[in-house]
Parts: sequence; C-alpha cells; structure tokens
Amino acid sequence: MEAYLAFEEKSEVKHEYYFENLVEMAGASFLHNLINGNLFFIFKMLFKDKNERVFMEGFKAFIKSESIFFYPDLMVSLPEQHEYYSTQPVLIAEVLSESTRKFDMVDKFIQYQKLDTLQYYLLAEPEKHLVIVHKKTADNGWQTDTYTSITDIIDLPTFQISIALKDIYQA
Repeated sequence: MEAYLAFEEKSEVKHEYYFENLVEMAGASFLHNLINGNLFFIFKMLFKDKNERVFMEGFKAFIKSESIFFYPDLMVSLPEQHEYYSTQPVLIAEVLSESTRKFDMVDKFIQYQKLDTLQYYLLAEPEKHLVIVHKKTADNGWQTDTYTSITDIIDLPTFQISIALKDIYQA
C-alpha cells in the first residue's frame, strides 16, 4: 500500500490499485467532464454547511478490507486525516463511459459495498438522461432507483437533500 501511494504521488498519470494491479486511468470526454463538474457544484452547494467534504476525481477512496484504491469521479466523505484518500465515503458518483461502464457498474459497486459508511452510489450516463442510484437500506442491503426524465428529482433522504436531473445534465 505504501509503495503504491509513493508511486502514485510522483506519477504523471493516475492509477487505481485493484487487487495488487495498477490500472491506468483514461482521459475523460467533454460530456463526462461537464456532468462531473455539475455534480461537484451541486454537491458542494448542498453540503456547504454540513460536516462532510466533497471531492472530485483526484482524491482516492480506499477499501481497507481489500487494499483497493479507486479514484471516484465524485465523493462525499466524512472528515478524516488521510492526505491522499478517504476510508469513509458516504456517497460516491461515477460518470460512465464505454471503457469503464461494466467495471463501474459491477466491479466497483461490489467493492464499494464493503465501505461501512457508504450510503449512496450514483451512476450517470453522459450520452442520455439516465442516473442510477443505489441506496443502502436499513438491513444493509441495496435498493436501486433509475431516473430517466429530465424532470425527475433524486431524493437522498439520509442527507435530507434532493437533486434535479436537469441540473446534472445542464449544459
């Protein structure tokens, strides 16, 4: 773990650390950046007077039980003292792409579920109005809701906030 962190700090290219393998991060498209920027702005405003911190792309999520590091597109985390990563995300968002869709939807979700603090995993399609939200249930299971209409409102009751789909996809 320490070797990965030291390597990553000096690397010009970001890498996720997945079961002792370095996975190079690809560049992002215009729509990916637009949606991720919108998500960051939305969550930054919604959490401005709360204890949680909002991070975009360059800050890692660490799944301790598996020694896995991912770079979520967006992460809302409880405050902690790690300089380069969080072990306590409460919300993670990924903007999907052709090259990462399956990995984000399946492999990352399996690993993210191991984070005790995680309450929401949000996936946004850049090419169409489609947001999938996995919400942790009271029995530690997961409920999945899909939003496809530009007029849809995404409720995140754990934080007592709502997000309009139109704001995520605003040009």
